[in-house]
Amino acid sequence: MRKIEWTSEGMDSLNEILEYYKDRAGEYVANSIYDKIIKEIDLLELEEIKTRQTQDLKNIGIFGVYEISIKPWKVYYKISDDYKTIHILFVLDGRRNLEEILISKVIDQKLKP
Repeated sequence: MRKIEWTSEGMDSLNEILEYYKDRAGEYVANSIYDKIIKEIDLLELEEIKTRQTQDLKNIGIFGVYEISIKPWKVYYKISDDYKTIHILFVLDGRRNLEEILISKVIDQKLKP
């Protein structure tokens, strides 16, 4: 079983999504979204979910970043060299321009080639 570790950027991005929905749709909706996202991330511990490397990042020379889709959100993560830890990098709304956001994270050095 693998361990899940959240980066500060990962937690911040999830909290931004939850705050957005809490402000617009209420706490119940925000809590439902949280439960849905965490439930899917927890499956990564057991390796019971299909994932893939992020093509947008591979196209610009960054490898080893994986994603899972929890519609409409995407969770981006890395796997440690020993395959025992999942590092959650960030959670993004898939309806946004993800390629642009990912490239800006590379420029801001939150992702490194």
